[in-house]
Amino acid sequence: MEPTPEPLDGFRLRLVLGKFRVTEVTETSFKLQLGGSTTATMSRPIMADIHDGDLLTLYTEVLLAKPSPTSVQ
Repeated sequence: MEPTPEPLDGFRLRLVLGKFRVTEVTETSFKLQLGGSTTATMSRPIMADIHDGDLLTLYTEVLLAKPSPTSVQ
């Protein structure tokens, strides 16, 4: 995964989507068990040390908005 360039204000919020178990690993991909029979297949970097049974955290990042001035009445 390539590093995300820092935004001008420099603040990002990390939203954790959940922790999921690895159920299958190949040379090029791995599967996460999302719930029930639902899985997600992800590309696997060659040097990644991922094994069946590992518990991985799935997250996303969003930029924080600059505060907007409020009008006082």
